[in-house]
Amino acid sequence: MIRILLIILTLFFTACEEKSKPVIIKNSSLSTPIRCISLNRLEVEPKFISELEKLYDFNSSCNYKLTISYKKDIVCNSSYNAVAKTTGKFPKSYLKFELRDGMTIVYSYYIDLYDNVDTEDIRDGFLKLKMDLVDISKKEKE
Repeated sequence: MIRILLIILTLFFTACEEKSKPVIIKNSSLSTPIRCISLNRLEVEPKFISELEKLYDFNSSCNYKLTISYKKDIVCNSSYNAVAKTTGKFPKSYLKFELRDGMTIVYSYYIDLYDNVDTEDIRDGFLKLKMDLVDISKKEKE
């Protein structure tokens, strides 16, 4: 009986720790490796910019522009979401990366978060973007 209770409690607590998976969209017309990225610094907290600059050497004259948007402390009072809020976790924030070539979105990363956006979320998202773009260039070389 105690074993069953321990197993149920373990499953309950591990299920609560599950992270959301990001939604990633790559433009099929992206056929060349991306060699540089420009960072749109508007509306991004300085601590996030500093974290990104540790991960990549941004080039302000590059055509590929990365825009980061996020929202913290999301509160929804809609009755439409009442069931989701009472039966499970409801996102507290979101994070979105969009990489554009001019006006065309070539890469998008979006994730709902159950805590407010922090530097770890920014780092994880950017590293995923960077890894995906490196994978694109590797496929071209083959």
